[in-house]
Amino acid sequence: MKNIHIGLILQVVVLIFLIGIGYLIFNSSSNWEIISSELDKAKKELKISQEVIANTKSQLENTKKEFEQMKTQKDLIIHKRDSLIFSFKRKNAKDWKELQRIKDSIELTNNRLAKNRAVLDGLFGLNQ
Repeated sequence: MKNIHIGLILQVVVLIFLIGIGYLIFNSSSNWEIISSELDKAKKELKISQEVIANTKSQLENTKKEFEQMKTQKDLIIHKRDSLIFSFKRKNAKDWKELQRIKDSIELTNNRLAKNRAVLDGLFGLNQ
């Protein structure tokens, strides 16, 4: 055993140590490949999600515009109805006081309608 030098023992230990480090590096590089492929998949999914969100947002804006148009059409129909009712009752009114009561009644109804519309808009978040 005296023939074995300490340097040779140290060389064997360093060689084993280097083989261990090489093995760890090889295994970690395969892990890095897995991690990078998973990150690429996540980036693709994120891009798809962003596109879906953008499409949904534009559809929501279009729906909101259509809703506003329908609301305007509904208001126009209500005003036409009130006008027809008022003109019919005006033709059939017996005196001016009755006509004034009808006018006041319509105004009161319109005020209630405006209050109810404000409450509904608040409930559905349309006041924003």
